[in-house]
Amino acid sequence: MSIAVLGQVYNEVRRLSIAGSSVASGDFRLQKLIAPLEKSGEKAPVFKKVAEAVTRLVESTEKTSAEALLDLSTLVNAILYTQGQTGLEGELEPVTLVGTGILPKRTPSSILKTLNIALTQAGSGRLEVIQESLRREPFPDPRLLESAIDALDGTYHEVSDLVEEKILPQYGMAIIPLLREKYDLKGKAADARRLSVLHRVDPEGTKPLIHEALEDGSKEVKIEAISKLREPTDLPFLIEQSKAKAAAVRDAAFTALAEIESPEAAEVIVQGLTGKASLNHVRGGLTSRHPHVLETIISEIRKSSQKITTASPADRKLKPHVNECERLCGLIDALAERTDPQTEALLIELFSQRDQITKAESKDTVYRSEPKILQRMNECTDQTRELLIQEHASLDETGLQLAVMAAMQVDNPKRFYDLFHGYIENGKSASTKKRDARNKADLIATTIRNHVEYGHRYWHTDRTSENQIATRRDAIDPRWLDLALKHDEMVLLIPLARPGHKKSHDRLAAEMKKMLKSAKRPDYQIGDVLSAILRSDHPQKVDLVIETIHAMVKWGHAYYFYMISDLIPRLSKSEAPRFEALLAELPDAMADRLIQSIAELKNKSEAS
Repeated sequence: MSIAVLGQVYNEVRRLSIAGSSVASGDFRLQKLIAPLEKSGEKAPVFKKVAEAVTRLVESTEKTSAEALLDLSTLVNAILYTQGQTGLEGELEPVTLVGTGILPKRTPSSILKTLNIALTQAGSGRLEVIQESLRREPFPDPRLLESAIDALDGTYHEVSDLVEEKILPQYGMAIIPLLREKYDLKGKAADARRLSVLHRVDPEGTKPLIHEALEDGSKEVKIEAISKLREPTDLPFLIEQSKAKAAAVRDAAFTALAEIESPEAAEVIVQGLTGKASLNHVRGGLTSRHPHVLETIISEIRKSSQKITTASPADRKLKPHVNECERLCGLIDALAERTDPQTEALLIELFSQRDQITKAESKDTVYRSEPKILQRMNECTDQTRELLIQEHASLDETGLQLAVMAAMQVDNPKRFYDLFHGYIENGKSASTKKRDARNKADLIATTIRNHVEYGHRYWHTDRTSENQIATRRDAIDPRWLDLALKHDEMVLLIPLARPGHKKSHDRLAAEMKKMLKSAKRPDYQIGDVLSAILRSDHPQKVDLVIETIHAMVKWGHAYYFYMISDLIPRLSKSEAPRFEALLAELPDAMADRLIQSIAELKNKSEAS
């Protein structure tokens, strides 16, 4: 019996079982196996039955494909079962029961396979794969648990951190035995993460481990243990650790004190702020929201700015003055996300003194307080933002960008256009095409784009929904789109292109064609343009996506298929047959990347 061809059928059946029976119809790989099966069937009738089952599956419809795939799978497995041996020699051992109550979810096997690889293997793009999967909510699933726990030991800390913070806590207390099994009190970063997860799922039950780690843990585990202390009874220990020589231990202690927010904890932070040590010594405590700490920070900022502005020209070249400039910046950073009246009053006061402070700051330091002041003002109420907006013409590029961001948050689209469109006009004007004007025009365009959608979002962590992006786009005055077309400003055109806007459609199509003509490699902006084409409901959007896929094959650049696979499910369900037909023309590796997206397109509801 020719087992080889049956093995191929088995592999294809397994692949389709993972991808979903909805993509089995017309499968080109199965079609190639029909002829050799029929030839073998001339000698062994069972091969003829397999060929008939394969034919039924290839010719099936969406409604009959599941049954046809099950029939073929049953037949092939039954035949292969008779050719192999089952069982295993040796003593039977009891299996430890863990994860009680965690049941498999209805997650496609293709996603499970991809996630297991991304969690356990090395290579670029793993973080994006895991982040992308979270929108489908595959966790908690027992089939992913072992891989997720192994990911805590990974060398790529972004993946390990994501697993620690967002994935493993979803499994709850059921995973405690598995975490405890590998936990090492004297271990490294992975053991600190295990302790963190244990505390997240069972804070009360982890207290003995925390205290044990404080006494005898390695540096990494001890720091993690300190960061978990939040009880008033922990204060004496935290106060002692706030004086530690090791910066990481000291930071963890001050961070915990900031979280506790008791008068005693606040007093320790205040003593650190007003002491002789540098601000870095107490930086973990600067996030405290306690009124006593805030009053001290505001007071220290006034003292510091006065010391800087009253320093003599000779003193401004000395190290203590440079250190004071750095300290002022650190103190202003501590006001991040504060909108209380005292903070806003201080920022307005500093804003009025910014020229004086800037002039007095040392030329030997990279620390500049003005951008910090403007950044904090942009986080305040509209009343304070308004001051920033009104002064836009007097600000440098960093300040101008913050003024633009403030104006977009104040929500007056007509006024926003009237105030800032001149920068684009001026930067593109032939008579004033100077570098400064050009830079400011680019800055305005980039800031608007990032407000609507973050550029190259398909390879970043930004998972803003298409509806949210469309809402932001529609809130922008439509004259910006006309301005983008007038000056051929693609950075503006891409986020602002709208459905039914023929001129923007024509320009996007022309830009796409130009990028696809490249003989070597894709332009890094290709995903942004293609995404804009779909979001603006371009009449040629399907053709352009398919052209892009063909170009990817020509370039041999499979990495960008990650971006394409994200875009396909956004098309109309009726377009699925065109992409199914395309699969036969693609190399296997690229076809595999698109199969799941096409299945998602086919299975979406008509209304979506």
